[in-house]
Amino acid sequence: MRCVNSLRVKIFVGVIAILALMAGGIMAYSQRAVRSAMVDAEQRSVENVLQMAELAIRSQYLQLLSDKVGTIQDRKAAFRQFGQTVRSTLDTLAAQAQRARTSDEAARANALDWLAGLSPVAGEYSFVFDRAGRAVVYPDAAMVGQDLSGFRDIRGRSVTQTAWSDSELYGSSFLTYAWKAMKGEATEPKYGLFVPFPRWGWMIGIVGDVADLQRETDVRRAELVERLRSSLGSLQMAGNGFVFVFDGSGRPVVAPKGGEDGWMAPAVLSELKAMASDGDAPSRLAPLPSAGPEQGAEAQVFRLKALDWYVAAIVSSAALAEPAQDLILSQGLVFAGGSLLAAVLAWFLAQRISRPLVALTHRARALPQTDFTQAPPEALAKRRPEGRDEIGRLASAFHFMEDSLYRNVQTVMRVTQERERIEGELNVARDIQLGLLPKIFPAFPDRSEIDIHAALVSAKEVGGDLYDFYFIDDRHLCFTIGDVAGKGVPAALFMAITKTLIKSAADRFPDPWQMMAAVNDTLASDNPNSIFVTSLIGVLDCLTGEIRYANGGHNPPLVIREGGRVECLRPISGPALGVVEGMDYEPLATHLKPGETLVLYTDGVTEAMNARDELYEDERLLQLLEAQDPFLPTEMLVQRIMADVQAHAGGTPQSDDITLVALRFHQPSKRSS
Repeated sequence: MRCVNSLRVKIFVGVIAILALMAGGIMAYSQRAVRSAMVDAEQRSVENVLQMAELAIRSQYLQLLSDKVGTIQDRKAAFRQFGQTVRSTLDTLAAQAQRARTSDEAARANALDWLAGLSPVAGEYSFVFDRAGRAVVYPDAAMVGQDLSGFRDIRGRSVTQTAWSDSELYGSSFLTYAWKAMKGEATEPKYGLFVPFPRWGWMIGIVGDVADLQRETDVRRAELVERLRSSLGSLQMAGNGFVFVFDGSGRPVVAPKGGEDGWMAPAVLSELKAMASDGDAPSRLAPLPSAGPEQGAEAQVFRLKALDWYVAAIVSSAALAEPAQDLILSQGLVFAGGSLLAAVLAWFLAQRISRPLVALTHRARALPQTDFTQAPPEALAKRRPEGRDEIGRLASAFHFMEDSLYRNVQTVMRVTQERERIEGELNVARDIQLGLLPKIFPAFPDRSEIDIHAALVSAKEVGGDLYDFYFIDDRHLCFTIGDVAGKGVPAALFMAITKTLIKSAADRFPDPWQMMAAVNDTLASDNPNSIFVTSLIGVLDCLTGEIRYANGGHNPPLVIREGGRVECLRPISGPALGVVEGMDYEPLATHLKPGETLVLYTDGVTEAMNARDELYEDERLLQLLEAQDPFLPTEMLVQRIMADVQAHAGGTPQSDDITLVALRFHQPSKRSS
């Protein structure tokens, strides 16, 4: 069993197996390749023959069509010449009658007599009808005065009406239509030219028989078939191959070589039709089972749609297989001798390959017991270079991997310790930052005149958004929201400074715009990194509901008014804080009635993006607020806004800090000012 699992034996058996598979594969491929080559050669031969046949048929068919079109054009030209002659003669008769001062009725009678005896050139007969479609002149006297408007052309239109309408547009009309036969009540296909004579309201029709044209076409088609039979009979194909032609009804056009027996059987013809191509995507040689195993035939067929003819080429299957069988026998003898020699060489090769691999295997088995957290042993540095072949390079790669494991494990340990230290510090920083913000709600349970709630979600462990609210006296509530440019630790430090400065300014100044100006001057005076913060500072009078505020480049606050209408307070007082010293901020004010709510937010709300890089935007926030119950508690309002932003973003990572503050004024305070 150990001998069977030996690498030497496996290599030896593998080489022999590969040689056997290669031999079998090459022999099988050779057989298919030779047969395929023969089939391809015969395919090209058949395609050339079929192309020649197709070109011959198409060229003669096109000549047939050309002759037919030429005949029709000649007759149309003769009809037009005859029609012009008739109109000229009628004009002359009318002019003579006018000069002789005879009545118009007499002139018409003379013209009718002349027309009744008229015989058209290259046509069957002529007739005349008026605008109402009644026959005025007709070879069959019984039809004179009859309504002819019921006869239809090949497009289903009234012949008489179409002749008049076409003539008004083009001067004449050429139509193909079904018309009453001269004998009997049956209709016959006719073609004719209709020339108007407006002076008397007559339409002159010059009629030709479609059957005459068809007879001429049939004669020329018979000539085409005879020429085709002669040309196909002279074609030579390998393996007693031949070409024959049959039509869609199964009738022979050019009979098969040696007669029709067998090849014109319905089953054979049906299968040949199924194999046919239309010329755009040619078929290939394929077996023809319906011809019987004794025939052993393959066929290729194409169809000429215009004539509904099928041109079939038949070749012998047996003639295609003989060269492949001879090649396989010769290859078998060559591969048998080669395999014997290869077996001897494979044994010695397996011995040479397996010896260093066995040694490398022992080294690999020792790796799981190695302690890579310790310094590598000195023996690793004293290794000699291995051989230059693949096995030597494998051993060198293994040694390099072992050295790298020592180095990488030491590096991972150091990086892990450093990362754990940084994460611990960031967690402490986050706790400190959140500790700076009000986070206990309800914030003022003893103040029934207001309902306030806030939420902050940082994009990183610490962020740059801020909010705050506190009573500066028993009557006035100061509130603020801000967004420091940037994220992470720098923004968090700047946020803490800004929050502290705003609270300090609230103790020194009564108006928000004064607070904002003082904070701006302090931030801008020593700001080497040019960090700025957008901010909104407001003061609510809990007795009147009046809000005095200043907006330093921040998002416009929203007010949910009575009835659910949302108002956007777009004016701003000045630029963001920390940009330029000495800025004056314009005072702003609004008023909250009982039940109305003020909503403050940072751009992390409206600029939240989803996987398609689509922003949440102000419009969606306005629509969300308008859809809410005006009496919804501020905590639930903030939660619904947060949930809608998260639903918009989906699983997209948050790109900016998100902060929301909602302040509802319930009723005026009864406390003294």
